[in-house]
Amino acid sequence: MRVTEVARSAARWSSGHLLVLATVFAIMLAALAALPSVTQAADGERLLVADLRGHALLIVDPARPDGVRRIALPGGPHELLRLPDGRVAVSLEQSGMVAVVDLDTGAMESLATGGLPHGLALQHMPEGDRLLVTDRDRDALRHFVISGAPSTWREVESTRMPGWPHAVVARAGGAMAVARASDAMLSLDGLDVPVSALPETVALSPDGAWIATAGAVGGEIHVFGWDGATQMDVQVGGRPVRTVFSPDGSLVAAALSASSSVALVDRAGGVRTVAVAGTPDGLAFSLDGRRLYAADMAGGRVTVVEVATRRVLAVMLVGRSAGSLMVLAPAR
Repeated sequence: MRVTEVARSAARWSSGHLLVLATVFAIMLAALAALPSVTQAADGERLLVADLRGHALLIVDPARPDGVRRIALPGGPHELLRLPDGRVAVSLEQSGMVAVVDLDTGAMESLATGGLPHGLALQHMPEGDRLLVTDRDRDALRHFVISGAPSTWREVESTRMPGWPHAVVARAGGAMAVARASDAMLSLDGLDVPVSALPETVALSPDGAWIATAGAVGGEIHVFGWDGATQMDVQVGGRPVRTVFSPDGSLVAAALSASSSVALVDRAGGVRTVAVAGTPDGLAFSLDGRRLYAADMAGGRVTVVEVATRRVLAVMLVGRSAGSLMVLAPAR
């Protein structure tokens, strides 16, 4: 072959391969553009983070995680609850109080409860809304009628709740479910159901029909109906300390605090796991259910996971000790 033919052949080979490479690169760019980005949070949602050791609430925009807004609290926040007027109740267990915070202004009022207030739920009753508060110091589920300023909220007769009541949920109509940590029981509106050892969490499905809990020591996730009938029992290990349902109710996520991972359990009992940062505790799904946020209690980070692929989209450093999470709708 002559030198000129060799040169022409090489040129044809190079142009052909460059075309192939350009095509592949264009396909990759299109695929990446199609994937959801952490900077494209559902409709501009924000994330509320309870910073336990930092004694603060943190408001985080996942699209701009460096711009964290901090609201100082008079103690370490544990659980979060949205109230009917839009404010957020925050249990400050070691301070013996519940803080009520206006997220827009940062203004805070307090309800002095004494004891060890931890789990929070809102109970709608014919005579008015009540705040339910678990108190393992008094072995009780405490009831506060929430009208007027928090300092004037009236406590009514408590529900005796032995076994270290830790977490509580309530559904429309007033039925309550309480996880009792020390005696491994789930109290379903007065019906006691044995569960995996050291249940620290309880979650209510979006339609209110199902309750999920998990045993931190026993390592098992349960889903029950309100009649106590078991819908699912799944062994996951890893010390599950928090459960939450996806917005469509098709998944239960569990924070596996001892294995730096999150379990995603479908309603058929299938389990997928995702490695996340640090010691996971708080969990929250995005408004559209496409992402899961997992808080790191040890290091103050929040991992953002794409649910469908289990891909980690980002790890955001937001505070000192990230605990409970709540997704906030876009500011208007």
